[in-house]
Amino acid sequence: MRAVEAYFRAYGPATPDHVRYWLGEGLGTGRKRIRSWIAGFGDRLAAVDIDRDSAYVLREDLEELAAMPATTAVRLVRGYDQWVLGPGTADAHVVPPARRTLVSRGANMVIVGGVVSGTWSLTGDQVVAAWFTEAGQPAWEALADEVARLATILDQPLKSTVQMA
Repeated sequence: MRAVEAYFRAYGPATPDHVRYWLGEGLGTGRKRIRSWIAGFGDRLAAVDIDRDSAYVLREDLEELAAMPATTAVRLVRGYDQWVLGPGTADAHVVPPARRTLVSRGANMVIVGGVVSGTWSLTGDQVVAAWFTEAGQPAWEALADEVARLATILDQPLKSTVQMA
């Protein structure tokens, strides 16, 4: 139960399939057991709608979630980032289905507004972002700002290039 609660707190809103993927795939916890754990939360879970899909969040987190403004932030994250692996690469809200294999194999990701919108690599002082065509127009300025942030973290000047993938 503690693991399920921690999952909803870290990755909610989430579906029972998300929880099953996180706890069941590698640990061998059965679907029936996970469903019973989720059912054990009763009224502590609140249903929410995400693009016409039902998901759940801890009721005590609902007000804070509702008050949180949507973001268009661009972030460069390393492969196997927990924000992406938490809901799983099969979650089409996070990873475009056509790009699942690429992300599952550990590609560094460009995240825009919480959605994987491309990949990136760093060779020497060159950051190359491969922007997914299905993500629309690249967020040029925000991407440049994120490369500048990475340069500060690495304490080295960086140049960037964007390619459509």
